[in-house]
Amino acid sequence: MKNLTAKQAEGLKVMENASVVYLTNIDKNGFPSTRAMLNLKNPREYPGLADIHETEENPLTVFLTTNTSSSKFAEIQQNGKACLYYCEPDKFHGVLLQGTIEIITDNELRQKTWQKGWEMYYPTGDSDYTLLRFIPAKLKAYADFTIVTEDIVIE
Repeated sequence: MKNLTAKQAEGLKVMENASVVYLTNIDKNGFPSTRAMLNLKNPREYPGLADIHETEENPLTVFLTTNTSSSKFAEIQQNGKACLYYCEPDKFHGVLLQGTIEIITDNELRQKTWQKGWEMYYPTGDSDYTLLRFIPAKLKAYADFTIVTEDIVIE
């Protein structure tokens, strides 16, 4: 695995097993705002997206989607700092990633990421579909009643 530490590799396993990911970003009033999001890193749920994640230099990079018309989109435009949290509650394992989110404007990548059935989330079509890339800078891994914090450096 591309230069990951043991804890980062363990964290990646949690990320790939979690059913959802929780995104926390900063709202327009400066407060944290947390939402459950589709976990596009889960290969069982989204097998067609494994290739897209594998092309990233950092294996802990995450793609997310949202509505362009959402308050979340506007908040991310104003402040790209964010946090993702994945967990396997039955095992008391979790991984928290801190980093930044960028809005993807590359239409080819946006279309590659599109999944059949997402019309229910984006009923007005492509104009309301936004692809986001979360680039992690720090990881906190929670397992076996211990917490390990690491900066993420990919060489």
